[in-house]
Amino acid sequence: MTPVGSIGAKAVTTVEGLGETPVGKAVQAAWMHLDVPQCGYCQAGQMMAASGLLRSTPKPSDAEIDDAMRGNFCRCATYTRIRAAIKTAAGIDASDNREV
Repeated sequence: MTPVGSIGAKAVTTVEGLGETPVGKAVQAAWMHLDVPQCGYCQAGQMMAASGLLRSTPKPSDAEIDDAMRGNFCRCATYTRIRAAIKTAAGIDASDNREV
């Protein structure tokens, strides 16, 4: 976690502003298309982490997805759908998913 006061004049993107970027828009669309959230408790963090991953690694492997998402816990265990949504947002065939 980063205190907002420590970022100075840098821009901060929240989950509400995520759809203003092409990557964020793709993540939001994939999340909705694949019905990723169940309770929704973790989804803001999941979507922010997924967007950060796709900005730095546009076509991530399963291992890269696992590493990037490791700090986000889903109490509903929708990890398979989360991975599929990340792949969908990246334009990767998400039909070959395995449980995390």
